[in-house]
Amino acid sequence: MTQNDESMSDRQSDESTLEELALARLKGNRRTGYDPFYKYDYEYSIPSPGRYQWQWFWDSCFHVIALAGLDPQMAVRELETLLASQRPDGFIGHIIYWGRRGGVLSALYLQSRFGEWRRRHSAMLQPPLLAQAVEAVYKATNDRQFLNKTLPKVVSYYDWIRRERDPDNTGLISIISPFECGMDNSPVFDAPLGLKHPGRFALLWKNRKLDFTNLVRGNFDYSKIRRRNGFNVVDPLMNAVLADGLRTTARLMAESDLADAAAETNAQAQTIEDAMNQQLWDETLGYFVYLSGNERTRLTDLTAGSIMPLINASTPKDRLDRIVKEHLCNEDEFWTTLPVPSVARNHPDYDHLGESSIWRGPVCMNLNWFFVRGLRSHGFDEIADEIATCSRRAVKKDFREFYSPETGAGMRGTEFGWATAAVDM
Repeated sequence: MTQNDESMSDRQSDESTLEELALARLKGNRRTGYDPFYKYDYEYSIPSPGRYQWQWFWDSCFHVIALAGLDPQMAVRELETLLASQRPDGFIGHIIYWGRRGGVLSALYLQSRFGEWRRRHSAMLQPPLLAQAVEAVYKATNDRQFLNKTLPKVVSYYDWIRRERDPDNTGLISIISPFECGMDNSPVFDAPLGLKHPGRFALLWKNRKLDFTNLVRGNFDYSKIRRRNGFNVVDPLMNAVLADGLRTTARLMAESDLADAAAETNAQAQTIEDAMNQQLWDETLGYFVYLSGNERTRLTDLTAGSIMPLINASTPKDRLDRIVKEHLCNEDEFWTTLPVPSVARNHPDYDHLGESSIWRGPVCMNLNWFFVRGLRSHGFDEIADEIATCSRRAVKKDFREFYSPETGAGMRGTEFGWATAAVDM
């Protein structure tokens, strides 16, 4: 691109609204085709050209949330494509490899179960915000037929997670890989991986080795992983998003043919929130901790996940106040030039420019979407507005995978779809 081209691009960005730019970005990332296994015409927006060519679960949910207010029919098609890969038992993988080569790629990445490569999806989860995506579409369309068709699939998905990842009914689900919570290389996972202040290649090796171990020593079955005391971590972010998803499902049920089940679904969410408040809250630290392994070893690294339960309905008011005042609005921790960093500023592994070892400092707009949503639900409107304003300002300059919390500059993946979630803040 020449200097004149760059100047013209800057002028176009200044003159266009964020909503116009976001829709153009998601259209630019659109992929369509025919999948011979599912006999299905798929349509979705890839996360980013070049590095991310497939359909990632939580990326796609954020695309749907953004598109619901920009082009509802595009949102519906993306959501339908995501649900088309759902197994009969309710599971949806964190990556779906659409197209004629999908089965081969599923096998090569070693993140799918033996015997399921033709299904074209990985055997791992991502943060379960399926209901939140459906709610965004329903609010935009008020399409009761769409809701009645989609909601049973949502219920089946959440039933699978609770059944398979909390077999003892403790109220808390576990993850079997850092990839599952989306915050892949967060320092909170260093200890469970047997690492200490690792570099990029050590993190890459350990995570890929974990994938291989989960495949050959249990075929990604949580019960087998737990029996050998492999990587299994109770993550407050995953549990917070699950509880919020169940609350959202209950709201949708009240509008649908499943209205009679809304109270039970709310009770399921309450069980998770009660368990987080009882088992993960640390009164001395003033935030939620992670638990690792069968021994439930406490991991006290202060990350964005540690304060994520502020999105939940029954987090006590005194705890919300502590999270917001002592941590979120603390300039030594999360209140940076562009909030909210993925790791607290005073963490020894905080790296606001880290592009190779991601999730160790940089801001991600999908997490900011959760924080803005949660803060507003509890009446912290001014703080939510500040995060939203800073986020929209950064995103309008450039749709990127991450942003520096110190400068607001875009980082890593370019033309990134999930950054469009800023339009819904």
